[in-house]
Amino acid sequence: MQKKFMMYLIGRSGSGKTTIANALEKRLQQDGMQSLQVIDGDIIREQFGGIFGYTREERLRCNQAVRVVVKYLLDNNISVILAQVAPYEEIRRLVKTQFEKEYIEVYIKCSYEECAKRDVKAYYQKQKNGQMKNLNGADDVYEAPVNSDIVIDTENETVCEAVDKIMAYLEMNGYGI
Repeated sequence: MQKKFMMYLIGRSGSGKTTIANALEKRLQQDGMQSLQVIDGDIIREQFGGIFGYTREERLRCNQAVRVVVKYLLDNNISVILAQVAPYEEIRRLVKTQFEKEYIEVYIKCSYEECAKRDVKAYYQKQKNGQMKNLNGADDVYEAPVNSDIVIDTENETVCEAVDKIMAYLEMNGYGI
């Protein structure tokens, strides 16, 4: 049996978390991994029925709910790739503490300026126009992680290079992929 993991892809909105998570899922499945679930932070927020907002307290509560889902998956030997902004060190610490044995942190590094230029979900434009509050890196804090297991700089690395880097980490650390 493959060693299960909880891979936490974190970074600003528009940094490339979802794109990398989906490409990684495809690669892992091609390599024979069956027990795997990708959880996208925006999608699970929708699936929770929009009950969580974007204040610090609401982000913490949303993260707590997501951790419950992740725990159920891991308890059933399903590895998880969780793609979430995770803007506060407190959130990352809570996740790492809960899933310490399985935890792999991947910082999807991308500057605020580049994320705003990409603006995949129009969040940066909405924030600029006053239609959105608490955008991390704009009118709310984004605490860049300092101790990630893997750092992917999406301004300088392609999606393919990112997936290769993550796969190399998994192989080097005994995940049997």
